[in-house]
Amino acid sequence: MNPLRPGPKLADFPVLIRSTPAMFRDLLSRRYRHWPAGTLVGGFLGLVYLVNPLDFIPDALPGIGVIDDTLMIGVFLAFLSRDLKKYLRWKRNHETQNPKPQ
Repeated sequence: MNPLRPGPKLADFPVLIRSTPAMFRDLLSRRYRHWPAGTLVGGFLGLVYLVNPLDFIPDALPGIGVIDDTLMIGVFLAFLSRDLKKYLRWKRNHETQNPKPQ
């Protein structure tokens, strides 16, 4: 990932969207043991912040009121993208080492 571009590229979204349920299935079934605790806690706190009526920039201000909400979503997506890329590397290595019998 480019350090100057912390978030996912637009072209990465289809793969990331398809991979998210698979990562959580592997987490819950304990096949993948690298819990992305920071991302999960950040996602929960971000969701609480988004539904909370108190904002750093009130939503009632036209045009700029959603900036803080958009930043929260962007930070969460950047963290989720980072963890999904780690998961996809793990999955690729895991499948290479343990091929499924046909």
